[in-house]
Amino acid sequence: MLARHAESLFWAGRYIERAESTARMLDVTYHTHLEAMAGSETASWHDLLKILNVDLAFSESDRVLQSDVVSEFLVFDPSNPGTIRSNVTQARENLRAVRELISTEMWEAANAFHLRLSARNLGDDVRGEPHELYAMVRTQCQAIAGVANETMPRDECWNFLSLGWMLERSVMTLRLLLVRYSQLVAAGATGGFHHWVSTLKSASGSEAFRRRYRASMDPADVVAFLLMSRDFPRSVLFGLQSAEKALSWIEGTTSPQSRPQRLLGRLRADVEFLDVRELLSGDLSVYLDMVERDIRQVAEAVETTYFRSTDELALHVLDPTMVRG
Repeated sequence: MLARHAESLFWAGRYIERAESTARMLDVTYHTHLEAMAGSETASWHDLLKILNVDLAFSESDRVLQSDVVSEFLVFDPSNPGTIRSNVTQARENLRAVRELISTEMWEAANAFHLRLSARNLGDDVRGEPHELYAMVRTQCQAIAGVANETMPRDECWNFLSLGWMLERSVMTLRLLLVRYSQLVAAGATGGFHHWVSTLKSASGSEAFRRRYRASMDPADVVAFLLMSRDFPRSVLFGLQSAEKALSWIEGTTSPQSRPQRLLGRLRADVEFLDVRELLSGDLSVYLDMVERDIRQVAEAVETTYFRSTDELALHVLDPTMVRG
């Protein structure tokens, strides 16, 4: 298939995942703030900006760190290229570029979502009932994913879409752990309980975690679940395994393996065979930083190998503020 078509599908998957993850984390932060003690609002919203990697851009804009302002910045602010509205628009434009390669149902789902979001007064939504907006965004992103899953053949188109989707998902969960872990451990078992719950909810994993670990809120269990679960679809390992499967299909049986395959295979194996207790006895943040860097290298290698030359490749391809050029 044409490189530009493969690139459009890769980015479409990433943009849809970004939009859904941003909406889910906004919703969890909003509800956590409603239930939280006075004085904790600033820290919660700052954490969210860090997870989405836009904290520096927000601070440089001299905006006030409060719920309405942060929500507007993440939902529709034109100065932020990583907003929900921008991600949905970019996903739709990338899918339009490959209109003949995807199912009619998938295109209609993405286009309808874009039009529905464009027709809303997002400022009123954020200031009025933001939870309804966030629920709509999550539902529409999941609808696109479901339609794609049910209507697209498992060919190159599907696998480039899945590759971008899963790499983006892995890095989102990783950043969630990276930002939250040190603060939550410092809060202790009692003080950190509600924060651990919100962390799991931010990855849509609270119910799945409780079914596996019941009443446990042991930090080691939470880290193991979000980092290494083989069957939870938003764990880092599950995303890496899914991305590796898609990349293996794209590459076929060629030998030797491509650079993206080698990088991704080593990273997946390293995460898969971790000893969590041993990991937590050291500096978890250092390890998570390393994994995030390695995922970025995989994405850069995919861009270089399949879409463009090294000289054309923009830096930090998994930066949520980046818009495909």
